[in-house]
Amino acid sequence: MQDDKWTDVAAEAEIEEGKTLKVEVDGEEILLVRVKGRIHAFGNICTHHGGPLDEGLVVDSTAPGINTGEEIVCPWHHARFDLLTGRASGEPAVDDLPRYPVKVSAGRVHLNPALEPTWPETGILSNQTFAVIGAGAAGSAAVETLRKEGFAGRLIQISAEDNLPYDRTHLSKRFLAGGMSVEQVFLYDHDFYERHGIDLMLGRRVTTLQPGDKKLVFADGESLEFDQALIATGGVPRKLGFEGQELEGCFYLRSLADAGAISAAAAQASQAVVIGAGFIGLEAASALLARGLEVRVVAPEPAPMMTVFGERIGQWLRALHERNGVRFHLGETPTKITGDGRLRQVELSSGDRLQADMVVIGTGIVPVVDFLRESGLTENGSLPVNERLQTRADFVFAAGDIASVPDRRSGRRRRMEHWVEARRQGRKAACSMLGIGSPFDEVPFFWTKQHGVPLHYIGYAPSVDRLAYRGNVEDGDFLAGYYLQGKLRAVAGVPRARELIAMEDALRSGDTPSFEDFENPRKALTARSPAAY
Repeated sequence: MQDDKWTDVAAEAEIEEGKTLKVEVDGEEILLVRVKGRIHAFGNICTHHGGPLDEGLVVDSTAPGINTGEEIVCPWHHARFDLLTGRASGEPAVDDLPRYPVKVSAGRVHLNPALEPTWPETGILSNQTFAVIGAGAAGSAAVETLRKEGFAGRLIQISAEDNLPYDRTHLSKRFLAGGMSVEQVFLYDHDFYERHGIDLMLGRRVTTLQPGDKKLVFADGESLEFDQALIATGGVPRKLGFEGQELEGCFYLRSLADAGAISAAAAQASQAVVIGAGFIGLEAASALLARGLEVRVVAPEPAPMMTVFGERIGQWLRALHERNGVRFHLGETPTKITGDGRLRQVELSSGDRLQADMVVIGTGIVPVVDFLRESGLTENGSLPVNERLQTRADFVFAAGDIASVPDRRSGRRRRMEHWVEARRQGRKAACSMLGIGSPFDEVPFFWTKQHGVPLHYIGYAPSVDRLAYRGNVEDGDFLAGYYLQGKLRAVAGVPRARELIAMEDALRSGDTPSFEDFENPRKALTARSPAAY
């Protein structure tokens, strides 16, 4: 297409301030939005998982930094994009939106299909070396952000795994269900790292970090000096202590290699036992059932995920799985796996024995901080950081599953093991390493998808004293509000995408609805932005 090709797409009057309009040009969906009187045009497809942005919500930003004021929030997983630049301003967005030139003439809006650039010229700290230890959510977000924000020095990303960095959220969902290839799980191909000058060290394990010398030591004895470092090593599966885990067919699910081995075993199996009824366990159960296996879930709690969502939503989750064919053994724990070289049975605390061809264990993780034991940076098995993600050493930062961050709204520290939280921290840590951006003050967000049903959770509520509901939990159409001392701390919901975005915006600003307003179906739950509804 020619750069001088302009296409008439809409009447100027159709696009109100803060509202969006989807148009199509040469088969491409394009989002028009008016911000501060000017019309902008961006790709309409979220760069995370392809959500339709026109079904999302325009909100006023409450976190100044790399965004400029107004944002569009994706209805699927709440990725945020700045509406003046198209820049990805909130995780889990990976890439920026395509941005198109716009001109208005005689009351009509015209688009040019020639994309405008979004990445800046580099030139910041060109004489420094930054080391990012870890290639998961936080580490990958950090290297992307460092280059996007103009860091021109040597940038090294270190991974203990042999494969390219990947999106871990796919492993227990589409990948395990057989709906994705290995290549589709990768965040970027090799060309991306070469094009942006990222020195990707794969299969390298750091055994020591020496803050005083600004030096890393690898397992093979080699060392690397740095000017600043980000620690984003994530976690490893929490191992259970029962007998028989060494038998063939018993798996923990954490890495791409784990997921590949489970997928291969599932192709030959007919009966699976999943140990754990948290995110990983229930998503794995859903994926294995989709592959035609008989699935049983074993967990000690009386309802799945009740410590996160409460018993009522936990029982709804149980019913959702049971309608699809999953069988539960709740209030029980495994005591032994038996077999003849390959597992055959799982013995439970009740004395029951479950036949199985394979076992998947998903019972949480332990932060990878063992290599830091002599560094003086750890505390209670994690890395405490300040609001700029700095550790006790000013030039060493931490993000993701290992980081314990201050939470302004609760007055407590939080350490959350979720993809979006990790990517947001990685992005913020990168900005802090460059001396730009604002302190980390994000509202946590995570999602799960089971049997095709998405469940979202926004906020941080380690303890609550009242739960408010809107809609009907048992019908799978609801919002739940988690209150402590009269203040809304978190929200969960299915599906109610726009209301959830509005509540995320409310939690960010602190202007949250009362318990009575939340439960009143005639009271609208809206964001501060007048464009919310």
